[in-house]
Amino acid sequence: MTEQPHTFWQRLVAWWHGRHATAAPEITVKDGVWLEQRDQGHYRLGLSSDALEQIGDISFADLPIMTDDQLAAGDDILEVESDKAVENFKTPFAGSVTKVNQDLVVDPATINHNAQAANWILELQVA
Repeated sequence: MTEQPHTFWQRLVAWWHGRHATAAPEITVKDGVWLEQRDQGHYRLGLSSDALEQIGDISFADLPIMTDDQLAAGDDILEVESDKAVENFKTPFAGSVTKVNQDLVVDPATINHNAQAANWILELQVA
């Protein structure tokens, strides 16, 4: 049995979607913090899966930052406590905080999920 060839419209739609598909955002990891470039000079930061594995289940998280705060490279962005350790995570870039994950502020256990969409910390506009 031979496979039916795709119609002209199916090929056209596939070509169109292929040309206009958005590229996956570039993600890098530095000192336990993942950085996802959202657009030019705008980043979302969160804890890397390696950092989460090394720390264990987080029972307390303190975000000493708020929206519109100005950060220098190396400033603390998150302090976490777990059954294994107390750890401070720092921003690798200087910039202005544009958004803070309020779900993380309300429920620190949110960060224990190794899901990038849920465990981000902040968004930063790099200076």
